[in-house]
Amino acid sequence: MVSQEILDELVRRIVDAVHPHRIVLFGSAAAGRMGPHSDLDVLVVMPDGTHRRHTARRIYRTLSGLGISKDVVVVTESDVQQFADEPSLVICPAIKEGRELYRVS
Repeated sequence: MVSQEILDELVRRIVDAVHPHRIVLFGSAAAGRMGPHSDLDVLVVMPDGTHRRHTARRIYRTLSGLGISKDVVVVTESDVQQFADEPSLVICPAIKEGRELYRVS
């Protein structure tokens, strides 16, 4: 199980670096089933028009040294609206089963 301190630091770093609309933890960490070789699966929802790949690179750089493996998926609000019900894409289970760590107020 990942500590709340690590999750808080992950959120702080991502918010400071890219100012997302939402951050969602999904996969085994969100379900409480992390094993010794599990990583953190994180969906980062950005405003429309955001360059996904550049944003993902920036997030990976800012999370360097966190002490845990992570897999970051960057999507836009339009992506979420368009694909939230498409079960073959990661957006669907992340949104429906994930744990929201941050939402812009």
